[in-house]
Amino acid sequence: MTYALFALLWASAPFDFSVSSGTGLTVTATGVPLIRGSWFQYYEPGWTKGYYSSTYRKQTVTKTDADSVAVTFKSEDGLATGTQRYVRSGNKLSVDYHFEWNGSHPVLIELTPGMIWAPAVQAGTGSLDGTAIRSLKAMEYHSQDLEKRRFGLDGREIKLSSPVGNLNLRSDSPLTFFDGRGSDQDWAEGKSLLWAGVEALPVAIGKPADIHLEWTIEPTLIKEALTRWTPSQTDQGTVELPEERLPVLIPKPKLDRLNFGQPMLLTGNYDFPAGKFRFFNLFLDGLARRFKLPLPKRKDHPVHADGGVSKLGFVPGGYRITISTDGITVLGEEDEGLQNGLNRLVQLAFVKHGKIVLPTGTLIDEPQTRWRGVHLFVGKKSVAFHKRLWERVLKPLGFNKVVLQCERTDWASAPGIKSSITMPLSELKRLFAMYRGMGVEPIPLIQSFGHMEWAFANQQNLDLALNRNVPYALDPRKPESATFINKVWDEAISELNPETIHFGCDEVDMLGFPDDPKLVTDLWKLQMPILGDIAKRHSVKSMIWGDMALHASEAIDAANAPSIEVAKERRAAIPKGTLIADWHYRGEADPHKMMKSLQVWRKNDFTPIATAWYNPANVRGFNLAAYLEQAGTLQSTWCGYESQESVIQEAFSQFSAMVLAADYSWSARQEPVDKLGYDPGEILRRMYFDEPSPVTATKGSQIWFGGTPTELAIGPHRFKVGNPLQLRSVLTPEGSVRPDKVEVDGLSLSGSTLSLAMTTAVKADDGEPVAEIWVDLANGHLVHKVVVYGRDIRSSSDAQACPLASRENGISSVNVSLGSQRAAIRRITFHALNPYAGLEVFGGTVK
Repeated sequence: MTYALFALLWASAPFDFSVSSGTGLTVTATGVPLIRGSWFQYYEPGWTKGYYSSTYRKQTVTKTDADSVAVTFKSEDGLATGTQRYVRSGNKLSVDYHFEWNGSHPVLIELTPGMIWAPAVQAGTGSLDGTAIRSLKAMEYHSQDLEKRRFGLDGREIKLSSPVGNLNLRSDSPLTFFDGRGSDQDWAEGKSLLWAGVEALPVAIGKPADIHLEWTIEPTLIKEALTRWTPSQTDQGTVELPEERLPVLIPKPKLDRLNFGQPMLLTGNYDFPAGKFRFFNLFLDGLARRFKLPLPKRKDHPVHADGGVSKLGFVPGGYRITISTDGITVLGEEDEGLQNGLNRLVQLAFVKHGKIVLPTGTLIDEPQTRWRGVHLFVGKKSVAFHKRLWERVLKPLGFNKVVLQCERTDWASAPGIKSSITMPLSELKRLFAMYRGMGVEPIPLIQSFGHMEWAFANQQNLDLALNRNVPYALDPRKPESATFINKVWDEAISELNPETIHFGCDEVDMLGFPDDPKLVTDLWKLQMPILGDIAKRHSVKSMIWGDMALHASEAIDAANAPSIEVAKERRAAIPKGTLIADWHYRGEADPHKMMKSLQVWRKNDFTPIATAWYNPANVRGFNLAAYLEQAGTLQSTWCGYESQESVIQEAFSQFSAMVLAADYSWSARQEPVDKLGYDPGEILRRMYFDEPSPVTATKGSQIWFGGTPTELAIGPHRFKVGNPLQLRSVLTPEGSVRPDKVEVDGLSLSGSTLSLAMTTAVKADDGEPVAEIWVDLANGHLVHKVVVYGRDIRSSSDAQACPLASRENGISSVNVSLGSQRAAIRRITFHALNPYAGLEVFGGTVK
């Protein structure tokens, strides 16, 4: 953006704002985010029940002109209604809220008019009603206590002053202002936000709540600059070296008597004294995914390989590996154990003195939890993604079950519901066959009571809905609804041939129900036998989510029965022997605090499956609770209804949690997450994304940007780094005068891959583009790459892993493919896509 354009924007509007359904208000000034979302929600005092949330429900947004936006909303049941009006005038944004409630008794509203992006203001100062507040810099909080996070007493005016300008918020109601960084609330996890708003605004029938707020935004003007950087420093040398680190053994084995100091050489030649045994290709394929395997030489001695299924007296899935200086023996308890042993053998391999080797000795292992599953969605692109995920990550980590949420399939028994994400039945059958070929039990999940939006898509089957105006749940009182769900399951079971089926049944009264717990229970008691008969008729095991049949006194969270008596009544309606996917997502690392619900289910003759999500403490606590209670485990994912490779980048923490779940569920190890000795995100990145690593050194060209270089190692990459090339960050005093674009000219490098050692000066949001790279090639081609925060790169102070780049000491090694053939580089251009991240490039290699 040019200086003239900045000046034009300043003259017309000093800031940009937008309002959208779900996200709420966002504000940016001269390219810097100031407000990153807003919301409001109606709730019962004590947070015992929520009625309406703008984050999860739709609002109607109308932009009346360039400076004003109107918002209206109405809950599905008509109880919550209201309006908002945003008007920009100069450097001010006025907001008027009007909230109405038509319920039988008063409720409260939490209003969050804007979540302030902390990096934009943390270098500045602030005040509440004229009284200076404590520092805005990030602090380490040792609890979730709100009082410790407050910046001061509630006030009607918040003033913040920072290098990017001034941000003020004035309200006619007292405002709470606290630090959301490090909070375990959904809106705060993984983000850098400050919360400002009204916590408890009363509203009742005939007594609406009105509130007026005014934002004042005075940004500092910035000027774009271009720097030509020439000449750069280049040299020839080693750009990749094999990593000779010892492998991390995940899951932790039961007995490890391995000697890594006296390894056995893997020559690539194998012989089989008792004949080639089943699944040996798992080992060969796994090695090829990890290493650039050299061609075997005839003169090299063969490695004797023996293995098979044996009665070892282990739990199914257990195995024994014995490695001598010239041979390998892998014995497994059942086919599952043999496969697990061969996958572990791949994990044991490492590089020493330019050779691939295995430690000698013995490893014995068996799972401490027998039922170890992962919950995934399906979709048109899911087969290839699931295959890669399971071959590279989940099967080697020891999972043996997969719950596939597959209601969005093109069922012949449910015509008319097809959408853009519907999976062809033929592809779903192929996916099930793939899992069986891996020795993994696939379990179809088709929501069969609530969460039935799939069945009502395209306005279909509305006559079966409990509330056709809010088509969410089937009405079991209608015989046609039972006919419909029976037909769908008949088709699914006939085509997929599962051993276990999952009916869903979580949060069944979340939408479209009157406030009548007795009605919910009566319908529950009607639907459970219908579903039980489906399982019985097809001779399959049944499974449901457990939240609707637990009371808050019986679980740490996710307990949606209004009383113990109602919870017992609902449990009594569930067919005995049903597997209960008992989901609880609170970040509690103590297994003893997570055991209560599992005990309730076990006591009532059900089979509990402890279901965790992505919070590391939640994964540890619930998986160890499952071990203590002899329950199964299921690692859930909630990242959209369509499963494809992009979701692992977008929801990386949900997939890296699978590494933790695999370790704790298999081994029942007791160490806290921060004492495991590995980063689960980095483990996932290596297993899923890494290309085969070199066994010997790779030569190439090195580039750095002035100064006396030193060597920097990031994974196998070797860089020479000098003075970093730095782009603008208006959030730091020294960064505000740096250029937005740098062109590195006068290059004479050639290769097929450019690798760059990079970081950012400031933390941005995951998924946010921070810079782009243009590479001019001598053949006239122009290569373009967008650098995305959280996927390719992070700030030096952000220790999390990146799915697409290895990291060391806060610096990422980012690859730019130049094509399949070697190409000569003439120029590299680095261009900031925002003025605050502050891209820093330390050096590069071309090979």
